[in-house]
Order: sequence, then structure tokens, then C-alpha cells
Amino acid sequence: MPALATTHSLNDYLKLPVSRYREQLRQGNAQSIEVSYTHRSKSYQYSIQLSKTSCNYGGYRYWWLCPKCSQRVSVLYCAGMYVCRHCIGANYHSQLQQPIDRLFNRADAIRQRLGWQSGIAHGNGSKPKGMHSKTFDRLVNEHERVTAKIWQQTLDKLGCTS
Repeated sequence: MPALATTHSLNDYLKLPVSRYREQLRQGNAQSIEVSYTHRSKSYQYSIQLSKTSCNYGGYRYWWLCPKCSQRVSVLYCAGMYVCRHCIGANYHSQLQQPIDRLFNRADAIRQRLGWQSGIAHGNGSKPKGMHSKTFDRLVNEHERVTAKIWQQTLDKLGCTS
């Protein structure tokens, strides 16, 4: 089961994607990018090394080299100094979700695709315009299975099952 509130999500950190410097990287053959910022009243100024890989149809893709572990990444996160997600030890938000939350998210995604209101009850039952009947039937059946799992887990948690 995923960890609860004691673990940080990557959403808790400022991001520094390499794409933010796209125009600057197109103009030259940069080996590093100089960054300067203030984090929690402390000033930082240092250079972050870059790596580049060739793309299949020409051109290059740039990557950060993590200042702490030298791993090639596309996004760095601010934990005082910008480092990769592995060095921070934080997880993606989806990795911290409880199983019941995943079921609720899946049910909401299905409902949104069917054009139904958010919640656990069925929508109007009509097929959205342009959706194939087989797709509609499959989504309705999956929604019924997911809501049944939600109800079952809720009842199990409350101790109402025999």
C-alpha cells in the first residue's frame, strides 16, 4: 500500500525542465546552463551541466546532468539545489494514491469520457455522439465493475460484509 502523508510528492517541489531553455540551446552548442535563484532566503548560483543525444531524424535533444548523481534527466526539482527526482527521494503523485483513490479516479475518467457528471451514480444512459456502440458498452460495463469494487471496498472497510 502506498505511503501516506509522510512522503513528499514531486508536486511539492519547483520544477526546472530543460525545455525552459529551448531557445537558448538552439542558438549555440551549450555545455552547461548558469542558474541563479533564491530558495528559502538563501541565494544559489551555479552551473548545471548538459548532455545531448541525437534524434532519429536529425537535431539534438538536450538533458540535464543531475548535479548530485550525474544522471541524465529532463527535469530537475528544487530541494535547495536543483537535483533529479531520484536524489530527492520523492514519488509521483499517482504513486502515493491509495487503491480506493485509484478506483475513484478511474470511475471519474470513464464518466468524463461518457459525458456523465462526476460521482458514482449512472449518467443519462445515452451514448455520446460519435462514440461507437461497442466502445460505449465496454465503458459502461467497466464503470459498473469499478463502482462495484468501490462499494465492495467501502463495505469491507466498514465491516458490513458477511
